Amino acid sequence: MKHKLQNQRGETIVEVVVSFMLLLMFTAMFVVSLRYARAMSQKAETLRETAYAFCAGLYPQEKQAPAWQTEKTGQSFTFSAGAGAGAFTVDGVELDQVETQAEVSENGGTPTTETHTFHRYAKEAGEATS
Repeated sequence: MKHKLQNQRGETIVEVVVSFMLLLMFTAMFVVSLRYARAMSQKAETLRETAYAFCAGLYPQEKQAPAWQTEKTGQSFTFSAGAGAGAFTVDGVELDQVETQAEVSENGGTPTTETHTFHRYAKEAGEATS
């Protein structure tokens, strides 16, 4: 009987409490990371839907062309291909823009109408390309 009382094998209450606290901490960190991942997933979905809505406004239905408006004309751009390589210049470039509107709702809230401006560079009308 005396031998059984002096047996030192097994876990102490301190080890059990520390193990339990570590388990709780890791579980809490896991739950927080899941909440963050879900929030970022919802934000990405909202951004994707907004981009789709703006692009749908850029390319209207019935295969109509977007109504690009000229913002600047007569620009020139010079490009160099790197050290020792030649450079070339593109003359007669215009900057065009088109505005689109889309209804955007964040996280299923009330939709708001937002406007986005798309820009593009193009050769001026009537310019010959070489």
